[in-house]
Amino acid sequence: MESELKSAAIPSPFLTRHRLRWLGCIFIIVLFGLGFSPESRGQGQYSFRNWQSEDGLPVNLVRSIVQAADGHLWIATAECIARFDGVEFERIDQIPGFPYPHSGDNRLFATAGGSVWFSSSQGGLLRIKGNKPSVIWPDTGGEPVSQVVDFPGGGILVKAGNQICLFQDQQIKRLDSPSPEVVACLEADLAERAKKGRIGPDGLPGNLVDRSGSVWSVSRAGELTVTSPEGFRRVISMLRISPDSHVTELLEDREGNIWIATALNGLGLFREDRVEVVNAAAGLSEGAVLAVIEDTGKQVWLGNRRGGVDRIITGIIEHHDLGTAAGVGQVSALYEDRDGRLWAASTEGPVFRWKDSQFIEHFAAEAGPTKVNAIYHDGRGTLWFGGQLGLMRSTGRRVTEVKAEAGFPGGEVTVMSGGAANELWLGTSQGFVLKDTDGRLETIATPGDLHYSRVSGILVTSATQVWVTTMGAGLFLHDGEKWHHFDRARGLPDLRLTQVVDDRLGHLWFGSTGGILRASREDLLARAKDADKPIHWLRMDRSDGLPTRECVGGHHPAGWRFNDGSIWFPTSLGVVRIDPSRTMVNRTPPPVYLRGVTANGVPQALSDKKLNFGPGRARIEFRYHGINFSSPEKVNYRTRLVGLEESWRDVGTQRLATYESVPPGNYRFEVVAINGDGLLSPAPASVRIAISPHFWETAWFVAQAIILMVLVAGAVGWLIARSRLKRRISLLKVRNTRELERARIARDLHDELGASLTEIALLADLGAEQAEGSAYQKQLDELSNKARMLGLTLDEIVWAVNPREDTLASLLDYLASFATEFLDRAGITLRMNIATGMPDLPLDATVRHSVFLAVREAFNNIVKHSEARSAWLHVSLSNNILDITVEDDGKGVDDYALSRGHGLTNFKVRMQACGGESSVTCRAEGGTRVRFLVPVLAPESQPT
Repeated sequence: MESELKSAAIPSPFLTRHRLRWLGCIFIIVLFGLGFSPESRGQGQYSFRNWQSEDGLPVNLVRSIVQAADGHLWIATAECIARFDGVEFERIDQIPGFPYPHSGDNRLFATAGGSVWFSSSQGGLLRIKGNKPSVIWPDTGGEPVSQVVDFPGGGILVKAGNQICLFQDQQIKRLDSPSPEVVACLEADLAERAKKGRIGPDGLPGNLVDRSGSVWSVSRAGELTVTSPEGFRRVISMLRISPDSHVTELLEDREGNIWIATALNGLGLFREDRVEVVNAAAGLSEGAVLAVIEDTGKQVWLGNRRGGVDRIITGIIEHHDLGTAAGVGQVSALYEDRDGRLWAASTEGPVFRWKDSQFIEHFAAEAGPTKVNAIYHDGRGTLWFGGQLGLMRSTGRRVTEVKAEAGFPGGEVTVMSGGAANELWLGTSQGFVLKDTDGRLETIATPGDLHYSRVSGILVTSATQVWVTTMGAGLFLHDGEKWHHFDRARGLPDLRLTQVVDDRLGHLWFGSTGGILRASREDLLARAKDADKPIHWLRMDRSDGLPTRECVGGHHPAGWRFNDGSIWFPTSLGVVRIDPSRTMVNRTPPPVYLRGVTANGVPQALSDKKLNFGPGRARIEFRYHGINFSSPEKVNYRTRLVGLEESWRDVGTQRLATYESVPPGNYRFEVVAINGDGLLSPAPASVRIAISPHFWETAWFVAQAIILMVLVAGAVGWLIARSRLKRRISLLKVRNTRELERARIARDLHDELGASLTEIALLADLGAEQAEGSAYQKQLDELSNKARMLGLTLDEIVWAVNPREDTLASLLDYLASFATEFLDRAGITLRMNIATGMPDLPLDATVRHSVFLAVREAFNNIVKHSEARSAWLHVSLSNNILDITVEDDGKGVDDYALSRGHGLTNFKVRMQACGGESSVTCRAEGGTRVRFLVPVLAPESQPT
């Protein structure tokens, strides 16, 4: 649970409104006289938090508190000892044989090295280091330990009653005659304790002098007071804390927070606010402030939700309504022009001007601008009015509308501001940014440049630095040439920005729906040039004193820098003031620690050594926390598991990182914390882990498996190769047998049948000579011719069957010989063109015979049908395609013969048998061209 209390008193609800106004005025006078003066320290208000048993505190009776060297807060309650990191309480288990005293003066001490010491009221002493307690002195009912001090000479001095001991090297040595150095060390510790709020001899905590010099003291009646260095004393009351709470101890931590331990109401924390609040309780007519401005007379004007304006002058608050007409709506704009005139506009009504201590309408109702969001007076004397109905300008009483021909794209004008040369800059709800150049508007940003977001603020610091805030897309910078975008990826905590203000101290301040933000202008400019440059964002919210984290936007101006350097932002619960020159920034980096590691649901003991998990993939959870007591809810974390991910991962405020199914290997988990002021941990918390693999995932198993697979693959490959070789040998044997048989058949045909045909031809010739003049001579001559023709046919068959002729060279030689002899008998001249360098490729007998028959058919057609006088034979080889072309100069062939001729059909059949193709065309010069394309094997692809 968390509660907040401001040091300013809140008027009782039973007071009359008149008395409430007077109290508010008195508050404002005090506020301006003390809190807002440049000489005042800080912001002058405190926020209070309280932790009780329902918030995780073991018990509400807190006896002692101390901060260890590692940053943790240790609490001794009536029930146990607990460690606190700002969010969670962690109990320390009791040690057997050391009963925890539930009553009495139990105290905590902290020494260098991270040790925390617990002194019981019965004289016992525990040392807690790394969450592990160990007994130094047993609880024997003796004098309780009153001091535990680091001794400069080495070791720890322990004093109980009049007894002084030195704890060194895990041993205790009693000092019966302490040296002057020991006595001086103990006396210096007593003096220091008296200024740190520790318990004194009278049973009350001593005064606490904080780092700013303010003194915190507790009276016997339990009253807590704070006295400033200037002597201003005030009583601090605490929500949820009863007046008789009995404060037992005070403590200032390293961040400057003040802790109180109470005997009845738990643990409390005071933090000085970074902001001051002026609200309805202080006398404002309405808590919801929409616009704020300071005029040249140093009067403060606040526009509110109910359509009125509050003026603060010399500490007095005055309320003024806008005119007398009803239905003007909320105050949408406040503006002081160059002539010192104050203007006010409303969301539903006209424009008003301050005159004679009241607001009056300046323009006639039918001619003046209405529903205005922003007003600007340029250096030429022109008044500009922008709002829901567009843009208008006025010179004197004359008002004209600015249209598209003047460069205005239309739509609602949301904000107007002055440039480096007092020129007009304006933004629209669509996302346009326009600049007035000699009476014409120049478009600087289109909606696409600003991600189609509503412009909420424009700040022109130079010609090359134009800052634009938007409601939804974050911050933009125009450097004179292009736009640079700052969003969540660049650390911007909130994208809905309401205004931007320059504090002229090197920082830009932003109102947002998530609080008030601050960033160094130098960081922003550096990031625009280098994407790796960091930006430290300071974010203020309720933990810093804001009444609400949401600043009001949509009205103008939604933020203002006053003449004294302070910056004001309106909210729905009042207006807040910040003094940039005195804004305290937490300069203490948040240390970060690992709380635990869980692997596959089993908690693991943390150690400096490597944690071993497995075998097999593991689900790992890492629990961690960073220490920042000022605003623990703002602590963000970045994590990475080196070995699985190399870049940092932003996890927000999540204090648990989970990795699913992490494979076997060696890893290192790292986490860093970032506090609300943008400071990172001085060093990441890390732990090394190793996940062992299953035996089948180990390197030796994988290596052996690979070797086995290689051996098996080799054996299988050898078997396959051997099988293929056997099959190939078998095929070669069959082929050789077939070729031997073909050779035998060719030999037998040539030797027996050829010889017999030759013999028959010779006998026929001899018989014809003997039968010359007889009736048998003609028959014998025919028999002789038939025998010779059969001999030629037999030679062709022998050539086709003989395996020794299965080559391309044999085919070409036989074709040339046949064509020459065949055409010579027909009286036709043959011209051959056979390409040189033809390789002697092997040809299958079927291919060789089919090609020969097709070519012979072509020459036969020439002799029988063409009536040609000449014929040509062309042979070439390209890309493993044998190209044979037969031409003649005869009468050609008509289309009918091409489609119906049986001889031409035979060409296609024979070519299909050898995988080739044929074509028959007419020559342009006359005659016929027959072309055969036959694929042949390349030399390197021939089987061996």
